[in-house]
Amino acid sequence: MDISDRLSDRAKDKKPSPIRELSGKYLPIEGLISLGGGYPNPATFVFEQLEIGFKDGTQFQITGGELIGASQYGPSDAQPLLKEKLLEWHSFKDGIQLHKDQLVVLNGSQEGLFIMAYLFTNSDDSIIISEPSYPGTLSAFQSFCKNFIPIPIDADGLQTDVIEEKLENIVLTGEKLPKLIYTNPNGHNPGGVTLSLDRRKHLIEIANKFDLLILEDDPYQLLNLDNDKSLPTVQSLDTEGRVIRLDSFSKIFAPGLRIGYATGPADIVRQFVMFKQSANLHTSSFIQIILQRYLEKSGFDGFRQTIKKNCLLYRRNRDAMVAAVKKYLPSEVKYNVPSSGMFIWFEMPENFNAEIMIEKYAEEMKVLLVPGSAFSARGHLKNFMRASFSMATPQQIEEGIKRFAEMIRREIES
Repeated sequence: MDISDRLSDRAKDKKPSPIRELSGKYLPIEGLISLGGGYPNPATFVFEQLEIGFKDGTQFQITGGELIGASQYGPSDAQPLLKEKLLEWHSFKDGIQLHKDQLVVLNGSQEGLFIMAYLFTNSDDSIIISEPSYPGTLSAFQSFCKNFIPIPIDADGLQTDVIEEKLENIVLTGEKLPKLIYTNPNGHNPGGVTLSLDRRKHLIEIANKFDLLILEDDPYQLLNLDNDKSLPTVQSLDTEGRVIRLDSFSKIFAPGLRIGYATGPADIVRQFVMFKQSANLHTSSFIQIILQRYLEKSGFDGFRQTIKKNCLLYRRNRDAMVAAVKKYLPSEVKYNVPSSGMFIWFEMPENFNAEIMIEKYAEEMKVLLVPGSAFSARGHLKNFMRASFSMATPQQIEEGIKRFAEMIRREIES
């Protein structure tokens, strides 16, 4: 698929870094004497060695040439050994074989959201998003594009029939089609719902029919709370090279390390790499090597077992929240029980205003949820609230929901 006509005006003008291109091409040549790039001399680096220990007993040191490599400028796409390991990991978890030019390491998947909007949207373009959507997604997109086509969600995720209907109306009226469809398929933030298999297939059919790209943002894929069989990724159903997928290690490794990766058609990944050349050169080599060594030491099966063990904690907390909701909240408050992720999305009666409720009661009652309007590109969803069960203990969760119920009771009586 030719992407040249899909790129934003700013991306069409972007050129690769000449120094980084030369370095990538010639530095691997054995015996080459480089008088080119301005690489600091390793003799000036301050680190002697790094020792890393993990909870599972895994330990390793980074020394010598590996430490120099971690301290020096690196490739914009990925450290070579990590890229190789991530391609294997992607195949292990998703069943997809990708070429090395189809993957780029990112500073968390959040960077991928920003890059996609940068690459493919001008200010007068539009993006199909869910209503509600994660505020970080909205913020990244709004840096370049102000127009959204909001699509409601239900228990089966993004309502793809509504997407198709809206696109058909756009074609009939001769308006400009959106640049891409954004989906958060597993453990939707904030909705807590998972996109059904039928709708994943329908999403691909829609993209093919209307010649659109899909951005699959999937940080909660492996936070499976009920041991259900994983659904195929949207990317795995793609036969025309329309899906760009974002994977993150924030929810399954450590969020402060800021590492994730994007996969997709090689020409789009190439555009990602060119963006990083000018924006931040590359994701931290230290962090990449730590992740690579951990994946080597633990193995993919070992890593999956660690993730499953952590899911037991989230499942315990989810069950505690659901039990408290059933015990304390009035029946007028609607919600779905999430099978993955970290959130429950509450719908209160239409006359409720969650922002006002938080302002009135949060400090006094010492409980905090996020008002639904924070997740709306239009400032709607005022009668919704998002609760996270990831951090609090079961006892705190019960007390928090009890206080939330009292907040609702006071609002009803006011």
